[in-house]
Amino acid sequence: MSDVLSQSEIDALLSAISSGDVDAATIRDEANEPRVRTFDFRRPSKFSKEQLRTLEMLHDNFCRLVQNQLSAQLRTVVELTVVSADQVTYDEFVRSMPVPTLINIITLEPLEGNAIFEVNLPLAFSIIDRLAGGPGTHRPKLRELTEIETVLMRGVAEGMLRALTEAWSAIVPVEFRPVGTEMNPQFAQVVAPSDMVVLITFEAHVGAATGMMSLCIPYLVLEPAIAKFSAQTYFSGKKVENQPQLRQEIAHELGGVEVPVTVELGSAGLMVSDLLALAPGDVVPLDIRVGGDVTVSVAGRRAFRAQPGVQGRRMAVQITGQIDDVVAGAC
Repeated sequence: MSDVLSQSEIDALLSAISSGDVDAATIRDEANEPRVRTFDFRRPSKFSKEQLRTLEMLHDNFCRLVQNQLSAQLRTVVELTVVSADQVTYDEFVRSMPVPTLINIITLEPLEGNAIFEVNLPLAFSIIDRLAGGPGTHRPKLRELTEIETVLMRGVAEGMLRALTEAWSAIVPVEFRPVGTEMNPQFAQVVAPSDMVVLITFEAHVGAATGMMSLCIPYLVLEPAIAKFSAQTYFSGKKVENQPQLRQEIAHELGGVEVPVTVELGSAGLMVSDLLALAPGDVVPLDIRVGGDVTVSVAGRRAFRAQPGVQGRRMAVQITGQIDDVVAGAC
C-alpha cells in the first residue's frame, strides 16, 4: 500500500471518522505502535542507495576515459557504459562469473585488501584480435588465454586501471595496481564468501563485438573511506581541491595550440569607382597616423595594441598594451 493517500481516500477517511465508523484514538494508537521491517542477516546492507549512486556516477567518468583510450589503442569505436552498481555477497559474484574468464586481481593502495576486475573472454578475444592486426571478429572456442594473449590483455588492463585511478581521484586518492590474474573464479577468493561487495557491471562495444566487464570491491576494502562516497563529496569535495591542478594541466595543454594572429594597420573608405581605378603605385591614406598604435587580433578578436616595425628582414609589431574590452568580454 502506498504511504500517500489520494484525495478520495482522505475524504472517505474523514467521513468514516465523522460517522463514528473509525475511532481516531485507535488510529493514533496504531500509528504509535513500533513497525517491524524485514531484515535478512545473510545479506546485510552495507552500502546506502546514495553511495551506490555515487559509485555509478564515478564510473561513468571512468567509462569516458576508457572509451578515448581504447579507441586510440584499438583504432576502432569503443563504447563503454555502466549497467548497474549493486551490493551482493562475494559468493553470488563468484557464481555469476563464467568459467573460464579473465580475472585481474587488483589492489587499491593505500586501502588494504584486494578487489577483482573481470573481463569476459569473448570481449577479451575481440580486443586481442584487434591488437594483433585482425578485424576483432575472431572468436575461438572458449579456452584459457595463452601466455602471449595474457601479456597483451595485461597491457590493456593496466591502462584501464590507470583510468580507474584518475576517475576515483575525484573522491578517494587511491592507486589501482595489478596483483595477478586467474582464469577460474574458484581460485580468486579475495574475501570470505558471505562478505558483502559492491559490483559495478559494464557493457562494452568494441567495433561490432559486444561483451561484459565487472569491477568487484569488497566492503572491507572500502570501509575506511566509505563515508566519502556521497553526491556532495563527488560534486564539491575533491573536485574543488583539484581545481588549481586541473587549471594548470589545461593551461599546459592549451599552450601548444596554434591560433591565427592578424595585424590591422588601418582602414580607409573608398568609393567603388576609386577602388576599380586603383593601379600599382597608387597610395591609399589610412586612418592611422604615423607613430600611432595598430590593432592585433587573435582568432578574430581584438586583443592588443602594437607598434609596427621590422625585425631583421621580417615585418613585426611590438606589443604596447592590451585592449580592455576583450578582457571584459572574456570574463
